[in-house]
Amino acid sequence: MKILKQLIILLFVTVSSNAQLVDTTIDASPYKLHFRILKGKNSPVLFESGGGQDASQWDSVAAKVNHSLQATVITYDRAGFGQSSFDTLGYTILQEIKSLEFAMQKLGYINNNLLLVGHSLGSFYNRIYAARHPNQVRGVILIDPRIPSYQDMQFARKTFQGINRKDYEAQYLSLYYLLARMETTSDYVRQTPLSATIPMLDIMAENGPFEDEAENERFKADQRNLVKGYKNRKLVLAKGSSHNIPHDKPTMIIEQIVNFYRRHIPYK
Repeated sequence: MKILKQLIILLFVTVSSNAQLVDTTIDASPYKLHFRILKGKNSPVLFESGGGQDASQWDSVAAKVNHSLQATVITYDRAGFGQSSFDTLGYTILQEIKSLEFAMQKLGYINNNLLLVGHSLGSFYNRIYAARHPNQVRGVILIDPRIPSYQDMQFARKTFQGINRKDYEAQYLSLYYLLARMETTSDYVRQTPLSATIPMLDIMAENGPFEDEAENERFKADQRNLVKGYKNRKLVLAKGSSHNIPHDKPTMIIEQIVNFYRRHIPYK
């Protein structure tokens, strides 16, 4: 059995190596954004990482999605993380989205049929991008997403008040600013309407991300309410998974992305 698994992995690596990889940094003022793109003949999938993480979060997922769908797969480091630059003065989610839009246009993907996939905080970015491009975005997959609300804003305020600036030196500076703006960010996303016509899949973890069980129940209830009453929105439970479902259940994530894509995204 072990030998068989090794052969399957080797076969996959051989097949995936045929995909054209573009590793590039785009000057999308005020940020320089680092992208890794696996080229494909079909419509692109744009991944958003969870809070504090970079594009490497999708390493176990991206190549397999590219291979299964022959779709272009786009991952990138958000401002201040991975190999992307940071600007404390212009740091808002709207500015980040505008820089992403500029980079996507420069890369040639601004008018394509897009599937957006985001984990946790990445769902905020998915929602803003989809709201600004309702005719371009054909579907959204949210993986244990953070849902903007007054309760989420209160949680963000309480979390930031409990941290010490001295604990966020040099390489963690961007995380500090992310947390500092989280209440404002949640409020902005909360007030940004999301088109009800865009199909959506919410993949919810069985085990919440917080130590406080009441916060975990709120987190799950918000996700259930996000899909409730919509025929084109669906909730799937990732049984046994922690909040980081891409790490715990990569095979499930790949299967859900592939199935959703085939139902909702134009492809050859």
